[in-house]
Amino acid sequence: MIFGLYAFQAIFLQSTLVHACKKGYECRIKIVYSILATMSRLTFLYELSICCLKIMIYLDMLRAEILTCVFKRILVSSKLYSLWNDDSMRVFSVFFHPDPSISAVGGAEKRFVETLRILRRRGDVEVTIVESKPSLLWGLGVGCENHEISNPISAHKGGWLGIYVGWIVWSLKALIRCLRIVRGQNYDLVLAPNNTAPNLIPAYFVHHVSHLPLCVIVHHIDLISLFAQPSFSTVYHTYRETGFSRSASLLKTLAFRVILEVLKRCDCCITVSNSTARTLVNNGVPEERVYVTGNGVDVEYIDGFKFEGRKSYDGVFVGRISREKGVFDLVAAWRRIVEVKDDARLLFVGSGPDIDAVRCRVVELGLERNVVVKGRCADGEMYKLMKASEVFIFPSVFEGWGLTVAEALACGLPVVCYDIPALREVFGKCRSVFLVPIRDVEKLAATVLEVLDMNRTSVLAGTSRNFVKNLSWSRVAMQDLQVLNSCCHN
Repeated sequence: MIFGLYAFQAIFLQSTLVHACKKGYECRIKIVYSILATMSRLTFLYELSICCLKIMIYLDMLRAEILTCVFKRILVSSKLYSLWNDDSMRVFSVFFHPDPSISAVGGAEKRFVETLRILRRRGDVEVTIVESKPSLLWGLGVGCENHEISNPISAHKGGWLGIYVGWIVWSLKALIRCLRIVRGQNYDLVLAPNNTAPNLIPAYFVHHVSHLPLCVIVHHIDLISLFAQPSFSTVYHTYRETGFSRSASLLKTLAFRVILEVLKRCDCCITVSNSTARTLVNNGVPEERVYVTGNGVDVEYIDGFKFEGRKSYDGVFVGRISREKGVFDLVAAWRRIVEVKDDARLLFVGSGPDIDAVRCRVVELGLERNVVVKGRCADGEMYKLMKASEVFIFPSVFEGWGLTVAEALACGLPVVCYDIPALREVFGKCRSVFLVPIRDVEKLAATVLEVLDMNRTSVLAGTSRNFVKNLSWSRVAMQDLQVLNSCCHN
């Protein structure tokens, strides 16, 4: 009898709370919560009710945001809203980037920052950005409306699983924030500056709800060769061969399929290389929606960081310390190099999910005296360390353009890297870039030794710098702007 009475009270209070949520009466919610808290004899029912109520609250919030965005879009499409239109393009962007303490800032992030600076300097583009913390734009004078969202889940000790869970949670938080921002503004375009899931999924959902055109900058697709319609098994085994665990390979394969399906549905894709564009077209993205605008490098900025004196390292790697970047292949190759040149020194600069594993591998192979894993550092120190090295080594298996390779060339270094489509396309004609068959550790070590034995790095330095001197960010930004304008008008 008593239990039935309490149950009836709980159900009645729960229905009252749901009604209060829909009406937005926060005071009623607090009262009902306090009453429910007194029902100590029905702890299980109370906790279950709270969980259900939270879910209903979030769903109700999401429903309200969607309806508001739909109504807003109807208003925008009508003549009534034309009074507020101006000539400038208004872009809404979702900019997720890993915490620099977890993963080094990559080429996608650098490209977005550099092109954004130029477009904002012109004054005819207004950009609102939902960005992950800590901000990469703070203090750069970009002049954008910036909304920062923190990731409540730390991935420091969670490995790849922790990283993916963090991405999912951040995407959900970003989605709600994006809908709240978009509903009160008149944007012309949604831009995803990277084709990773945390950038792409919230941007696609905003595009789907608001019916704004969606443009995605595609930096690379995780395929070693230009497969046409690779199967699930093919993609999975590609990750396994790269060194990922079964669970990480499965998660990355699922993400690959989702990302590819979203790219097929977006209004336009800006790619950084022809090889990436061909991969998209071969996998079902309409060719008329794919544009190639390339990448750039700020040679003048890099030249500002001087290094004088004797070089300290024979080889250097700069980038994300992750297995798809070939870091374990590089450690294995360096062991072979040390057998020939016992004082050879290698420097790793960067951060990433596999940095601790690389340090352990160095110890296991007895290379503590020959290999230094520095971790992340500021740009100025990074460029000085690159200039303090003889050869830049980059055995990455997944690249869309290779911005780090261009920066190494701007520092005057010869480069040894794996022969993958994007690097062959962009740097294959450079006489100071030496391509090695993928995962051929023996050839990698032999090529590095050959370049070191050439003893003519001063000649190679001039070749490297001349190759990248015309890679301008301004050209890239103007080509991007043309594509964005075309996407808006179509």
